[in-house]
Amino acid sequence: MLILYEFFLIIYLICYLPILFIKGKWHSGFLERFGFFSEAIKERINHPKNIWIHAVSVGEVIAIAELIRRLKAKYPDCQIVLSTSTKTGHQLALEKLSDKVVILWSPLDFQWAVSAFIRLIKPKVYIVAETELWPNLFAGLHAQSVPILLINGRISDNSYGRYLAIRWFMKRYLGYVSVLCMQSELDVKRILAMGAPQDKVKNIGNVKFDDLPEDKTYLLEDFGFEHNDSLWIAGSTHPGEEDIVLRVFENIRKKFPSLRLVIAPRHVERVLDVQRIVEERGMVPVRFSQMKSERRIPNSVVIVDTIGHLRALYSLATLVFVGKSLTVQGGHNIIEPAYFSKPVIVGPHMQNFRDVMIAFKNDKAVVEVKDSQEFESTVDRLLSHPAEMAELGKKARQVIARQQGAAARSVEIISRFLGKVL
Repeated sequence: MLILYEFFLIIYLICYLPILFIKGKWHSGFLERFGFFSEAIKERINHPKNIWIHAVSVGEVIAIAELIRRLKAKYPDCQIVLSTSTKTGHQLALEKLSDKVVILWSPLDFQWAVSAFIRLIKPKVYIVAETELWPNLFAGLHAQSVPILLINGRISDNSYGRYLAIRWFMKRYLGYVSVLCMQSELDVKRILAMGAPQDKVKNIGNVKFDDLPEDKTYLLEDFGFEHNDSLWIAGSTHPGEEDIVLRVFENIRKKFPSLRLVIAPRHVERVLDVQRIVEERGMVPVRFSQMKSERRIPNSVVIVDTIGHLRALYSLATLVFVGKSLTVQGGHNIIEPAYFSKPVIVGPHMQNFRDVMIAFKNDKAVVEVKDSQEFESTVDRLLSHPAEMAELGKKARQVIARQQGAAARSVEIISRFLGKVL
């Protein structure tokens, strides 16, 4: 079956490569993904006790940061090798974790590529964040008796149906996984339905509740704002959402003259698109990287064109909207602004953060709007009632305090396997 799987993988790659070039997503790391490594990488990875962790993109890199910190503290003589799959995830890892881990691109799931990675890293364990299930990689690791540990496992609504359709194929490779630590009872039920062995599946909660921002205080002036500015931050936005946010800002900014809009598109490569949308609205775009050198006027809109600053900006916000929830399905992490006790608004499409949303909604610690009309009235109402915003933020921070602990439980489980192989 792996031969047929690899055949379809090759066909997919041939069809997808031109799209990568067209969209500007091709990068030099693709050679590494095929198993071709520089001498510098080979030399750096050469270590007798490598722990291999895989985090596909930005969200997973952020989620496992606390886990990495705990593992480094507990196993100082081990080296952590972190693989990522996307340009933004790779860049964030380089910026935030390069002093703690060796960073690689992840292998494409061809037998020769995964074999090259396994020979190079010689991992004591392989830890995969969330649910990246790769048959050839799992088969190669299993053949070398390397424990495979899935942590913070989640089965999204979109992927669940696809996995069920190939349950007959995936069941074998799920059996190679030593333990599957899932985020919720629903995720447990789904992974079991996909064929995972029941005795290997555990519900330990979501490690994202443990990934808390650094304890550092920022001032508005640190980033070029005025001390009396009120920031409305639209974070991790996707196409269509910037239009809605800009329309609302246009309608209410005269009522709230100190309000400054900050848009942080989920993908920084969309900055030019967002800039064009702002200009079409008759407003003035200002790139975040140029904040201190450009003069701003009341109808200017700040566009975040850097990676890694959104958390700091959340700490300064008056109000936060988290994107991929109004016009695109899936949602993004609301824990970061909630940690700073900020009032958070989301749209109705938060499927990828289903259990996080349940925790917040049960305590009335987040505002969910059904459409753009309700979105505008909600933004207006909250900005008009600071006490309501403060209460929302207070409840949000309390939710986080109650939900923490998954990272510690993950490290405890990982330690059981490391204790057998170190």
